[in-house]
Amino acid sequence: MAVLETDGSVVLSTSVVGTKEGPCTADLLGEMVTVKLDRPLGDRVLLDAFTGRPVPGWP
Repeated sequence: MAVLETDGSVVLSTSVVGTKEGPCTADLLGEMVTVKLDRPLGDRVLLDAFTGRPVPGWP
C-alpha cells in the first residue's frame, strides 16, 4: 500500500501481491491494514488512488 498525504487529502493506493498471473476474481479477498500517517486524518478527505474518489463508507 502506498499513501500520499497533502494538506487537504490522504490518497491510498493498493496492489495485488503474491501472484504472477494477476488477481483471480473468484478468490479476490480483501484484508484490513493499518496505515501510519504523518499526522492525524482530521478533516482531510480519504481518497482512492484508482478512482480519485472518496473511499466509500469512510466517515
